[in-house]
Amino acid sequence: MTASDSPAYGSDVIADLLQVLGVPHLAINPGASFRGLHDSLVNRTAPEAPDLILTLHEAQAVAIAHGYAKVTGEPMGVVLHANVGLMNAVMAIYDAWADRVPMLILGATGAVDAARRRPWIEWIHTSRDQAAMVRSFVKWDDQPVSVAAAQEALLRGWTITRTVPSAPVYICLDTGLQEDPIETAPAPPELARYAPPAEAGLDMAALQRVRDMLSRSERPLLLVGRHERSEAAWADRIALAQAIGAAVLCDQKCGVGFPSDHPAFIAAPAQYPDARTAKLLAEADLVISLDWPDLKGLLGLRPDRGEGLATIVVSPDERLHNGWSFDHFPYPEADLRLPIRPEVFTRTLLPLLESAAQSAWTIPPSPKPNWPTAGAITLPALADAFDRARGDQPVCLTRLTFGLPDAQVRFTHPLDCIGYDGGGGIGSTPGITVGAALALKGTGRLPVAILGDGDLAMGSQALWTAAAQKLPALFVVNNNRAFYNDVEHQEAVARRRNRPVENKTIGMALEDPPLDLLAIARGHGCQAFGPVRRVEELDAALAQAFAAAQTGPVVLDVEVLPPAPRA
Repeated sequence: MTASDSPAYGSDVIADLLQVLGVPHLAINPGASFRGLHDSLVNRTAPEAPDLILTLHEAQAVAIAHGYAKVTGEPMGVVLHANVGLMNAVMAIYDAWADRVPMLILGATGAVDAARRRPWIEWIHTSRDQAAMVRSFVKWDDQPVSVAAAQEALLRGWTITRTVPSAPVYICLDTGLQEDPIETAPAPPELARYAPPAEAGLDMAALQRVRDMLSRSERPLLLVGRHERSEAAWADRIALAQAIGAAVLCDQKCGVGFPSDHPAFIAAPAQYPDARTAKLLAEADLVISLDWPDLKGLLGLRPDRGEGLATIVVSPDERLHNGWSFDHFPYPEADLRLPIRPEVFTRTLLPLLESAAQSAWTIPPSPKPNWPTAGAITLPALADAFDRARGDQPVCLTRLTFGLPDAQVRFTHPLDCIGYDGGGGIGSTPGITVGAALALKGTGRLPVAILGDGDLAMGSQALWTAAAQKLPALFVVNNNRAFYNDVEHQEAVARRRNRPVENKTIGMALEDPPLDLLAIARGHGCQAFGPVRRVEELDAALAQAFAAAQTGPVVLDVEVLPPAPRA
């Protein structure tokens, strides 16, 4: 409860409930709409009260909660100031939605009762149906008008966001609700009676169909998409692959849920599967999709485009699909659809399988790209040097820049790579990395982002939060001095239209003047090293950066040659 004997207020009840729910942190960006809740939180004496994580921008507040959820599987809270704070956070909320992570977002509004609004500011910071801005990409929203209703909204929202498939929820709190004194506070809830619903299971008829399809398969292919990052789930996926003699392909954008040193592992592409992966995909006679987001897009690489291919789809994701967002991707063919989490499927199926099957797969070794040992730095050279610098240090890769060869990166633990941001929103990586660092603090596992210069520049506000919280984290910048993804697009269009390819960097280059990424990092309180321009400098620079990042955030600026154009 509050530290003084002053009257209780609506915000005190909200703060009490946030503590009872076990919300670990609140990423906040201050504003007058939350002065009531802020007062209630900072004047609490209980040690279990949520930590307040100050951020410089609402999008980074959401991204931090996103990164925390990617590591832990659990939600943290976000506080957004009024309608303008929500507007700032919209893209980051979409990223979190598309990545299917849990998150409790608290918004606020000036007094809904117009007669109570303060002049000017509470008029422009009040909107009718504020959640309409994000309703298409949150799982649920509410705008309670009483303390009792706010308590119920928090209970419901906390349950909904933690129920798979997960996604953010948004609750908008009126300033009057927060600031008005109350005579009697609602009784604290009995949390056990508000637990998430029991998960759906796998019935025997479905299990038998799976076993029948496996019995007819010589080359089953396991596709690991969205997944739980526990060591138990990791071990179950390995056991399943071995029990059915499967080859395994991971989607790096979802994180890598299978060890790269296992003989069944094919690859974990972040963007485009290579020719070797496409060949093996074409040889599969059964595909088991473990919540792979764009299954039809992947199977389109086969000569038959997956038509008639024996396919099992394991995913609860259809419960979230709506008519606004197309993050559900094309609708794939399937012989069997199981609307359950992959972990439930794997855990239930494993005891019914025989001992490890003999695999009919012949998986050729991963291609080893050539990289220079001197001179200008390429992405393969950066990947090679990073692997040496990493050594035995446990890391959590929060981003691998597009074009970095996944075959040169080791994935040996469920937290080694937690994927991308779901929605492809540039500027997300810094905040996600800070959220991961918050979750990993004290574990000895170092969060590392290998990210683009544009990504860092757009999300650089998160660096200050990392410095303020003294979070170990390493940002290795693939600095190609451009928004290079768009440069590639412009080159492709120029070639199709037979126009000058050399114009591709106009409006895309970040060179005149160049971004001073080191000044940006130091200005936010981080250590910064570089720029590193030659392969011969990489080992020493990465060693220095790894050592410094053990105690706080570090930015290493590496100037990298753009990758060769895709054929």
